Amino acid sequence: MIKSKLINYLPVALLALFTSCKDDNDFKPTPVQGLYYNYVPSEVGHTAIYNVNLITKDEFTGNQDTSNYQLKELIESEFIDLSGRKTQRLERYTRGDSTQPWVISDVWTSNLLSDRYEKKEENITYVKLRFPLVDGNVWNGNLYNNLDAQDYSITGLNYSSLLNGMNFDSTLTVLQSDYEDLLEKSFAIEKYATGAGLIYKESIFIKKDFNNPGSIKAQTNYRQTLVSYTN
Repeated sequence: MIKSKLINYLPVALLALFTSCKDDNDFKPTPVQGLYYNYVPSEVGHTAIYNVNLITKDEFTGNQDTSNYQLKELIESEFIDLSGRKTQRLERYTRGDSTQPWVISDVWTSNLLSDRYEKKEENITYVKLRFPLVDGNVWNGNLYNNLDAQDYSITGLNYSSLLNGMNFDSTLTVLQSDYEDLLEKSFAIEKYATGAGLIYKESIFIKKDFNNPGSIKAQTNYRQTLVSYTN
């Protein structure tokens, strides 16, 4: 039994040794590390298209809105940031449906580093993944921003998945939030697949009406599902 455990942990230990020797300013995954880093696309030209469903309820007006649209995220180029790190420029486009032209909505950035994957969304940096990937790993997703600490954890790793007719041999799930009390509910996950990157994202925030059990004062429900991707 002890020998079996040592064998199982050996690849992780070797990966940690490889990554600890890498300089993040000139980091590029090797084939040995590919099983882990292939969950994150970093090559210029990678494009992912998603269907997005957004449901919101305003706390003050009580109005509830539902919107459906498509989102495209393109790794448009790579540059060196102020810390000397290779950084991907992510151009994000939206359209109402597949018959309409894409319109650029914003620009984000990402960094694939030896020990983590960072993504800057609306000028807020999140630690999306921690390497080496191990099922059950926990880290602070808000480590490099000013928000309260938030535990992220891997709740599934290297499992097959079928999504919108696409078969993925290796996917992983990151649980970003799972909290509920008498006043609010917060739930958020992201799913990644090797070669494709992010394939599914869901976040739910509900503010409850304490004086009326079962009634919702405000909510934001967001779902982002991969439709297609190209490398």
